[in-house]
Amino acid sequence: MDILTADDGDLPEILELQRLAFRENALRYEDPDIPPLRQTLEELTEEARHNVTLKAVIDEKIVGIARGRMEGGVCHISKVVVHPDHWNKGIGKRLVVAVEDVFNAPVYELVTGHMDKKNISLYEKLGYEICDDPLVKITHSLFFIHMRKQKHKDQDPSV
Repeated sequence: MDILTADDGDLPEILELQRLAFRENALRYEDPDIPPLRQTLEELTEEARHNVTLKAVIDEKIVGIARGRMEGGVCHISKVVVHPDHWNKGIGKRLVVAVEDVFNAPVYELVTGHMDKKNISLYEKLGYEICDDPLVKITHSLFFIHMRKQKHKDQDPSV
């Protein structure tokens, strides 16, 4: 597997992957209208202008993506997505670490759904902690929790 920077030509495949991967979330939250499923190619293209998008590629097929952007000294990581056929193989972890390596920021933040136990567990294993911020209501059944990781001065940036 290679992790590479995605370009505009990858966006249709990324949008297809995003919709496929987030279907399970729609079922979990009993809400077919969650934002990743509603996003259009135009919206994704605009989002890509403000983010670095990394893609995990196996046999020339995108099997995962993660986005990151810097804002005020904080790297915001978003939409870590892995193809369902490749879940539980470490791809999400490798993508998050790759985004962290690109930005080498003192602080990283992300959000995930309040019922996404596997995601929460993964992020905690990577050193993220749930913030005290209140849950943010996204739809009638989906709330985001905010997670943060601070890199300590003595921490190896590759960890």
